Amino acid sequence: MIRKPVAIGYFYPEGFNNIQDLIHSFNVTAPKEKIDAFGIISPHAGYVYSGKTAYAGFARVNIKNNIIIIGPNHTGMGAGYSVMDNGKYDFMDFSVLVNAELANAIIKENGSPFVSDELAHIKEHSVEVQIPLIFNLKQDFKIVPIVVSFISYKDVLEAAKAIFNALKKLNLLGDVLIVASSDMTHYEPAESAKFKDDIAIKEILDLNPRGLYDKVIEHDITMCGFIPASIMLNVAKMAGRTKSELIGYTNSGDVTGDYSSVVGYSSIVIY
Repeated sequence: MIRKPVAIGYFYPEGFNNIQDLIHSFNVTAPKEKIDAFGIISPHAGYVYSGKTAYAGFARVNIKNNIIIIGPNHTGMGAGYSVMDNGKYDFMDFSVLVNAELANAIIKENGSPFVSDELAHIKEHSVEVQIPLIFNLKQDFKIVPIVVSFISYKDVLEAAKAIFNALKKLNLLGDVLIVASSDMTHYEPAESAKFKDDIAIKEILDLNPRGLYDKVIEHDITMCGFIPASIMLNVAKMAGRTKSELIGYTNSGDVTGDYSSVVGYSSIVIY
């Protein structure tokens, strides 16, 4: 599959030079000492709103040669556990290849809920918008795009096991970054959004995927990617990662000036 961009010119500019110009305007300086991250939670709104927060996270970590990007399914199309297992993401003046070997290993792992599916990916922006930000920092990497719908916590565990076991078999646990694509609370006043998001962020920083899953449901936190985040946290724990860091938290009101109804954005690194 050659995946053409659907969010270009809307969520981010057309043309890599224009993307670079926008990223430069964020005034994010990559530190000399970077975190050897295993996972990262990164927002996926338009770059004008969440791009600086997302890029600050990516700039803080070592970008690995293999990147698994897990996004929520906003469209309702396709399979519940959808993996794009071949081809590339084509952004017209640059492209990024799919790691077909890793993608198929995840699908074929014993007990894996994942299937090869293109439909869920065709119009889904949550994976797409992460790629140009990463590409600005490193050009030679491959991706495994995954889109998931709402699933039970049992399914979260099965998905995490499939990813972990595939990485272990291919000896890639030390050369992978798992991106959980997620915005935080949607369309609430900034104060209540921050209150709810702090609940979710605490569970993430505590590396408590079950706590995150349960608290999001209990407190009606409209964090669209809590399933991808729960999967990523479980894989990170299976891989023995024990540390976390909140890189930044912002909301759309910081850009628009309207704090009466905002969307929250966080960048959180697991290592």
